[in-house]
Amino acid sequence: MKDEHFGDLCNRYFLGTISAEEMAELDCGLKGSQDLRVKFAAEARLDTNLRDAASSFEKKQGASISKVPSRPKWQWAMGAAAALLLIALVVSFFYPERKREHIARIADLHGAVTWIADGEQAEGRLEIGNELTGGTLEQSSLDSWAELVFEDGSSVWVSGPAVVTISDGGAGKMIRLREGDLSLDVSPQPEGKPMRVITPSAEAVVLGTQFNVSASPLSTSLTVNEGNVQVTRLADGSVQEVKADHRVIAALEHESPFQASPRGDSVRIWKSEFPRDVRQGSLGSGAEGRPNELHAEAHLFRGDHGETIDPVLLYTAVVGPRGRKMQPVLLSKGARFRIRGHLDQPYQVDFGFGTHHARGGLSGKFSVKRKLKPDQDGWFDVELALEDFVRMRSRFVESPAGHELVWLWVQTHRKDVGLSLSSVDLLSPESK
Repeated sequence: MKDEHFGDLCNRYFLGTISAEEMAELDCGLKGSQDLRVKFAAEARLDTNLRDAASSFEKKQGASISKVPSRPKWQWAMGAAAALLLIALVVSFFYPERKREHIARIADLHGAVTWIADGEQAEGRLEIGNELTGGTLEQSSLDSWAELVFEDGSSVWVSGPAVVTISDGGAGKMIRLREGDLSLDVSPQPEGKPMRVITPSAEAVVLGTQFNVSASPLSTSLTVNEGNVQVTRLADGSVQEVKADHRVIAALEHESPFQASPRGDSVRIWKSEFPRDVRQGSLGSGAEGRPNELHAEAHLFRGDHGETIDPVLLYTAVVGPRGRKMQPVLLSKGARFRIRGHLDQPYQVDFGFGTHHARGGLSGKFSVKRKLKPDQDGWFDVELALEDFVRMRSRFVESPAGHELVWLWVQTHRKDVGLSLSSVDLLSPESK
C-alpha cells in the first residue's frame, strides 16, 4: 500500500468518514505490515493530542494573556480572535460538521455526570431517558456512574472518574476512553462496521461481546468475558486476539509484556500492595518505619446529575486488586474488610466499593459511613463486614456476595483531617 493512499485512509478513519470497504482495506494493510502498524500508532497518538489541544486551547489562551500584561489589550484581543478563528477553520476542515442525530440514550446515572455535545455542555439537569448525539461524558467522583445504550441495544457502563467520547458514523461505533472504567455489552455489529474502543495506549475491535476496560494515561487493562476482542497496542502496533476468560494489559512502553493470558481461578482473600493497587491518591513514605501510605486526594463535588450546587470538598483514597498476575477477587458471604490508616482527629469516614458480576459487567456499588476515633498517635484499625454495606441503587444486586471486587474507596467530606491508608485486607469468614 502506497504511503499517500495509507495516509488518506488514516485521515478518513480518524474523521469517522471511512467506508466499510476502505475499513477492510485499512485492516488488511495493518495486519500485513509492521511498518504500517507503527505509522498508524503514531497517527493515533497525534489525533488524540490534536483533540486534547483543541479542547483546552481556550483555557490556555486565557492563561497566556494574563502572564504578559505589557502588550496592549486590543492587540491581545485581535490575536486571540485570529487564533480562535484559525482553530475553528482547522477543526471545521478536519472534523466537518455532521447532522446531529441521536445515537444513544441515558439508561441510568448517579453522581457528578456531565454531557458535552459538539463542544457545548448540556444545559439543565441530565436525566434518565435523555437522548444523546455524539459527544463526551465526564464523571468526576468515585460514586458516579452512567449507563449509555446505543440504538442497537449495545450498552456501556461508565463507572467512577472517567472521560468518554462516543460517536456512530459510517465506519461504525467509536468509543474513546481517555481514562476510567467501562463495562461493555456489545450487540452483534454490522459486517465491516465493528465497534472500536480507543484508549491512550490501545485500540480494541469488537463485533459483539461482553468485556471490561480500565484505562489510565499509561496503560490499559482489558478483560473479555464473552466472545473475542482484537486489541492493538498503539506503542508499536502489535496485535493480540483476546478470547473469553482472558485478559491483556497494553502499556505505552512497548518493552512491557503484551500477551493475552487466562484470568485464572478466583480468590476469596486479598491484601493490598502499594503502589500496585493504587487507584487514586498520592503515595508517600510511612512514618516511623511503617510501610508506604496512600494519602487521600482532594477534589470537588459539584452536584448530582448535572445539578449545580456549591462545590463540596472531598478527600478520597482508592485501592483495587490489579496487576498482570492478579486473579479475580470474589466476595463471599461473611467476609469482611480490615482497613488501617491515619486520621488527625475523630471524624466521619465514608467507605464504599464497586463490584462486577463474576466474569461479567458492573453489578453494583455499596457504601457505609462510620465515625472513626484514631488512637493517640492518629492510627485507626477498622473491620467492616460485607453485610454492613448498603447498595447505592435499587437496580444493583442486593448482596455483593458472589461478585468480583473492582475497587474500594475511603473518603472524608469538607475537611482535610489527614486521611491516609496503610493497608486494606479482604478477610475470609473463617479468619479471626
